[in-house]
Amino acid sequence: MKVGTGLFPQSVDHAVAFAEFLETETGYEKLWMTDSHQLYVDTYVALACCARATQDLELGTGVTNPVTRHPTVTANAISSVSRIAGGSATLGIGAGDSAVYSIGRTPATVEELRETAVTIERLLDGETIDFDGEPFQLAQRNDAVRVDIAAEGPKTLRMAGEVADGVIFGAGTEPDLVERGLKHVERGAERAGRSLDDVTITLLAPSCVDESRSAAVEKLLDILEPIAYHNFSFSVDDAPAELRDELRELVDRHDMREHGRADAEPTAEISPAVREYLGDRFAVAGTPAECRRRLERLAGLGIDELLIGSPVEEQRAELVRFEENVLEPLAV
Repeated sequence: MKVGTGLFPQSVDHAVAFAEFLETETGYEKLWMTDSHQLYVDTYVALACCARATQDLELGTGVTNPVTRHPTVTANAISSVSRIAGGSATLGIGAGDSAVYSIGRTPATVEELRETAVTIERLLDGETIDFDGEPFQLAQRNDAVRVDIAAEGPKTLRMAGEVADGVIFGAGTEPDLVERGLKHVERGAERAGRSLDDVTITLLAPSCVDESRSAAVEKLLDILEPIAYHNFSFSVDDAPAELRDELRELVDRHDMREHGRADAEPTAEISPAVREYLGDRFAVAGTPAECRRRLERLAGLGIDELLIGSPVEEQRAELVRFEENVLEPLAV
């Protein structure tokens, strides 16, 4: 599996320094950049600067959305990043979260996300698209760009399997859950005359190694809380019945202004039972042996790439610790 990690870019200098660190001091091969314009610097500016500062590090948006940018603008931006990087780049796109809510809008529907992704793919392939009677063709066409759709629910997973180059699976890392989710991707791919092998599967995997599962999960709460919010905003029906009321409260408490920040307050109110559940469902967390066992099971399911989400505090040190204690012994 190819292993990359994500970044909430606090500044362009912060992003560039982190990219240089990944390329020169670690074995991580890819950097995914969050797109949330109220909270962080512009993702495409930061990615372009990272492309200038590195040689082989792969770059991608992790993730953008169809609401805050027109598809022609998004297509041009990711194509430009790819050209600066001297090769391919990945456009990760989802329905929208903090970036969308921060301007009083709502996330895209499954159909809107589908339409945007397909439009961007066609533009990158050099096709002419009609917008309200006006033809538009992207001068910076670039069919080397991969378009991945971030998906959690069955309907979105099937849609992504049908139309996207890849899927960023964000519904969890619990192997049985991942296996069920991939069946939805496969059904979507089959509708388009493809197979699961034609779709790059990237697993969103908040990851931390420590002396115990609880200690590792504690470090990951600032990442797990917004992921839980995103997954349970519409329904908590697939969660254990005894935890559903608290998960609804977690959704209600979520503050978009603290999305992904190390000092986010809502994490302090999560009970031990919900912490354990979030860690088991969404993370690769625990002792080195526990983390390796989970990754071994996931590798057997056909995961192509890992998007490691590391603790926000001491991110560099945590990434190195996870690489040395988990990834290197597995030869991932």
